[in-house]
Amino acid sequence: MTFLGTLGTLSILFLFYIFARLSERFGAVTKMPPFYRYYYVALVFLTVGAIAHILVVRAHWAYKQPPDWLMSPWFLVLAHFLPLTIGVTIGLVITWRYWSWLVSKRNE
Repeated sequence: MTFLGTLGTLSILFLFYIFARLSERFGAVTKMPPFYRYYYVALVFLTVGAIAHILVVRAHWAYKQPPDWLMSPWFLVLAHFLPLTIGVTIGLVITWRYWSWLVSKRNE
């Protein structure tokens, strides 16, 4: 595990923030319900995952012996991978809800 792995999570955080702002403006123009707020929920989950990843990487490179619970695979699964999975899934659903018209064919 390296600090560079956190950059991927931070890039997704940045991407979802941009999607939230764009979807807010797009929803205001098209009078859609404010589903863009779920992007912020996804951002919370992604932030938790990024913080957990940073904690594990710092503990791995520390001079002192880290606590056993911090280096266990279960901590990484529950504190990093699960929040990332939930956040990305929320973002995927909301992105499809707002922006699916770009890829679908409409016969009008």
